[in-house]
Amino acid sequence: MLAGAPAFLVAVPLNYLLVHQLTMGKPAAYAIVLTLQTTVNFFICRAFVFQSRGPESLLKSFLIFFNGIALFRLADWLVYTTLTNLIGLPFLAVQLFNVALFALLKFEFARRVFEREKAE
Repeated sequence: MLAGAPAFLVAVPLNYLLVHQLTMGKPAAYAIVLTLQTTVNFFICRAFVFQSRGPESLLKSFLIFFNGIALFRLADWLVYTTLTNLIGLPFLAVQLFNVALFALLKFEFARRVFEREKAE
């Protein structure tokens, strides 16, 4: 979870900036935030969290990681959108809730991606 901290620390202010300063819709703003977080987390996990093979499998690993995490993020986005737009909960509170809800699931998936990469 510590590896996700840099992307998380950027995500909250970015989400605030997009929603409040640029008046972007909450769902679109959060989709941008999630894409950025997923990309940053891939490189941090690959460099510091999991042992992986050399750079020859970088693109393949990234695509597997990004697409898998995208499914988690889609669920994350759906929960966020439902709780903010349909129920009316504060968007930052929902964002924090989603971090806790999806963190362990995403970590286990990432572990499997990078361990699989080692085994190939």
